[in-house]
Amino acid sequence: PVSGVPTGGGGGVIQVKHTTKSDYYSTGSTSFTGITGFNVSITPTSTSSKIFVMVCVQYSSAGSGGSRVQFRLVRDSTAIAIGDSNGSNIQATGGSEATGGGGNMKSATINFLDSPSTTSAITYKIQAIAPDGADFRLNRPVNDSTASSYHQTASHITVMEVSA
Repeated sequence: PVSGVPTGGGGGVIQVKHTTKSDYYSTGSTSFTGITGFNVSITPTSTSSKIFVMVCVQYSSAGSGGSRVQFRLVRDSTAIAIGDSNGSNIQATGGSEATGGGGNMKSATINFLDSPSTTSAITYKIQAIAPDGADFRLNRPVNDSTASSYHQTASHITVMEVSA
């Protein structure tokens, strides 16, 4: 129900927002940068609501073996669903190292239950980093070919407000 479930019930879906990014994006930035057009906003109806975030990231690295790329989930300007601090390690939600042939791609899913405690509009987005300087490529394989044997994918973010 739109107004949530009865007191003590919990788990009712109040609203759903979604975005799909089907175009190509790349960055060789050695610091986290936002992926243009890959974000979704939602305005919770209650401070007690939780936001269930579901993300599918289709990506590759333009580098050769040993070139790393990472991404992270961000609420407004705060990184969430990331690993603990460990020395100089990059705190990320996911990532990989480049391997394989020209059609190689990775697919990552994120399911995260967030507690933003606000009724103001919030934006969820994905940021990417290429710490070795090899491009992080969204929706396109290692080989930037337009040949019929290669593919281009789409990545998605869906957020659902659920009653507590």
